[in-house]
Amino acid sequence: MWGTLSGGARVLKVAFGVVLLLLLVAAPLAFALVKFYEVAAADWQFVVAEVEVVDEEGLPAGLVHVAVFELADGGPKLLAEGRAGASGTFKFGLKVLRRLIVELENGTRVYAPINLWIIASREDGLLGTLTQPLDITAVKHPLDTVKLRVLARKIAQNAAKENAVNTSECHLPTESAESWAWTSVLQVGTWDSIDAKWYYPIGTRIMVESKERIWLVNECRYGGDWYSAGSTIVALEQGTGNANWVGGKNVYTFKLYLKYHLVRYYPPSSTQLQIEKVYAVDTSSDPGGAMYSVTSWNGQLPGWSCYKLLGQNVQMDFAITASFNVLTVTVSFSLSSAGTVSIGLGVGKVSTPVGTLTIKTGAWQPGYMAKVESYDGSYIVTRCNWISP
Repeated sequence: MWGTLSGGARVLKVAFGVVLLLLLVAAPLAFALVKFYEVAAADWQFVVAEVEVVDEEGLPAGLVHVAVFELADGGPKLLAEGRAGASGTFKFGLKVLRRLIVELENGTRVYAPINLWIIASREDGLLGTLTQPLDITAVKHPLDTVKLRVLARKIAQNAAKENAVNTSECHLPTESAESWAWTSVLQVGTWDSIDAKWYYPIGTRIMVESKERIWLVNECRYGGDWYSAGSTIVALEQGTGNANWVGGKNVYTFKLYLKYHLVRYYPPSSTQLQIEKVYAVDTSSDPGGAMYSVTSWNGQLPGWSCYKLLGQNVQMDFAITASFNVLTVTVSFSLSSAGTVSIGLGVGKVSTPVGTLTIKTGAWQPGYMAKVESYDGSYIVTRCNWISP
């Protein structure tokens, strides 16, 4: 009996030794695999996206064709394409290379955003688009999920045969065009003894409006003027601003030199329509330049409801936060067969990190305070002057 037990113990001892040996061999391998995954995943962001396409009444659009592009430098890059299900839902996955812009002092790592363009189309002329920036800095790493909604509408077309034209003569050229433009991102009005300066650190994101319009192939005409179609984000790879204080009875407009693309797309499910789009490009060396222009003004405050009151001989920082279409830029493109196309765009701002506008007051008449008015609370458009108590 005892001999049997001793043999069993020997067996258990041998088995334990084998297991221990396997652990010693396998553990470094498993550890290496985990570290390899961490290193590999550190360079990539994975996103699972669900796109819901609805019509003007909010009902599922059904079996629509969906194309997903990255609005990249050099033109849109196709990321996913297919048909939505009967519920109008289309799912796709993204693998995005995380391009580091800067690591802040607090350890926050700021990455370049990715700008998506989603087009949903149907054979009966239903069409919808969505311009959607993804802030890679803010999403969960290495995997996150997003839900997006595309509102589609029927594009009115003249189906009468007598009004139809020879479509072979009316196709717009398919080439894209690019252009650089001075883009106004800040405007501040100062006065005597009220000075200003501003700074945009590395990693600041500028939100620039995108515009689209529809070409009706059967009728050889545009279906309307340019309309607002969301915004793309441009991340700054270098800090910029003015080093010295400016002031006097002037309005200062700060401008960045940014790149734009004009592109065209034929929805495969609606061959009688074509979409033209213009968008700001996020390059790897933004901005291409920085400057400010100066104009005089009469000092009359607009009376905007958003304002701050500053005493004399004080200084205050204003974080330049999110805004919508308060400044405009006109971008012109030269096309070989269509002359020059100019599009006016609005410019806003998104934060993390944030730009800063600093206002400094000097000595003035007794009892007076400086009033700093903002167009919409963002302080992108600001006017400053003294007011009596």
